[in-house]
Amino acid sequence: MSHLRFGALLMMRGRRLGLYLSHRVVLTVPKPGPVRAASLKDFQPAKVFACQGVSVPFFDALAKAAATRELFASSFEMVKKLLDFPEGLFLNDLIKLMRDRYGAQLEDFIVPSPQPEVAPSNNGDQPMDETDAIQKFNEKYDEALQSYIKRPNILLCGYTGSGKSSLAKAILGDMVPDHAIGDGRPKTMAYECYENNLVRIWDSRGLENGQTEEAFTAQTRDFVRQCQNDPSVDNHIHLVWYVIQGAGARVTECDLNLIRNIFNPKHVIVVLSKADITRPNQQLSMRQELLDAGIPPEHIVCTSDAPGGSLGCQRLMELSYEMLPDAYRDAFLEAQGIDLEARKNVILAKQGKAKAIIATAVTAAAAAGAIPIPLSDAAVLIPIQITMIATLAGLYGLRQEAIRQSALPFVAKLVGVFAASSLLKLVPGLGSAVNAAVAATLTGAMGAFVRTNFEATALAKATGKPIPPLLFDVGLFKKFYEEYQQNHIQT
Repeated sequence: MSHLRFGALLMMRGRRLGLYLSHRVVLTVPKPGPVRAASLKDFQPAKVFACQGVSVPFFDALAKAAATRELFASSFEMVKKLLDFPEGLFLNDLIKLMRDRYGAQLEDFIVPSPQPEVAPSNNGDQPMDETDAIQKFNEKYDEALQSYIKRPNILLCGYTGSGKSSLAKAILGDMVPDHAIGDGRPKTMAYECYENNLVRIWDSRGLENGQTEEAFTAQTRDFVRQCQNDPSVDNHIHLVWYVIQGAGARVTECDLNLIRNIFNPKHVIVVLSKADITRPNQQLSMRQELLDAGIPPEHIVCTSDAPGGSLGCQRLMELSYEMLPDAYRDAFLEAQGIDLEARKNVILAKQGKAKAIIATAVTAAAAAGAIPIPLSDAAVLIPIQITMIATLAGLYGLRQEAIRQSALPFVAKLVGVFAASSLLKLVPGLGSAVNAAVAATLTGAMGAFVRTNFEATALAKATGKPIPPLLFDVGLFKKFYEEYQQNHIQT
């Protein structure tokens, strides 16, 4: 065994099973009853399920084991429940399942020597527990992004030169590159995709010289059908901006056919672009043609494509928000660059969900501390807190740059924070064990500390200000701890 990780599954003589927590502790059920912390040295001789010299980690099961109050008939029943293995599974079946599902074999297990507290080095090498914590953070962060950030798909369609790319840039800013914008010649081949964590834009190739309207219509129909047939609604087209150049003073049969027959009219906004250089009588004539064709008047917006949306873009942004399915609205509002106040408000409105995430972690931490945790084994709280921090990062839509520069170093630091010497500095008079109240307060304070930073990061990003670093300041954390302790709030 060359590498042991949080949540490794151990099997000792007598076939008792346990989940590796630290170089001192394994969580197991020594006799019928609750999960307990056993000495790792007493859990010998033992073997570990590993693949190519690296133990298979069951991080989520470790977190459940730390928090559950359920009673089990044996350690085998605990493992089956926490790892979601079939009810009728026997121990020999478990060994086969581990081999088939994870490629894991039972390898000799040697109690690792205690590791000193080590800060991350500049060459990227990290102590084992830090590596494991970061990996699990990334997994939970990805899950949270999928849960909280529902990214809308917007299709930009219209003739070449109608101003589609310029309009997208006016609304969404730098996510649309300058090279996508041109004068008169096509800048998108087939369908070009501009995307970030919050929104995806499909910019269609406009109708070009030499291409028939029938071919253009067929190409558009095939693309829309392909998107709408995707099993995941997250990959469907949620909104269409159909752009017609106002200065051209012409609505074609091809335009009307696409709007009425190829797209779902309920999800189409017709944008008359370049309104700043369109004569009023031209604009009025085009609007009337669209109304006569049955386009709802509220779905027709006149805009200029000047950066910043000097004309009509605010209305287009508001109408898009109203017409998008509920699940995709907040992400669009955060992505748009027209109304900074709206961006700030949608971020501030996440406080309720953030408090619920923290409250869940606090409950789990209190359950873990129901039987006081020896100070040397306070790392039992790390899985709970990493899940909380990663979920908050996903809720606030932290970008990869912020994750890499701030959140990951902070998560690595947690391993050192929960060392006995560090906890005694954070919580004077702590004693020799972490009880339910201390575990809950530590987790609640950590949640408040991190949430405050993530909210500030999201607001800075939304308003173009410098992003604050996420540093573990002992003095500042103590203030959060004391405030949480005094107020008993689920922050």
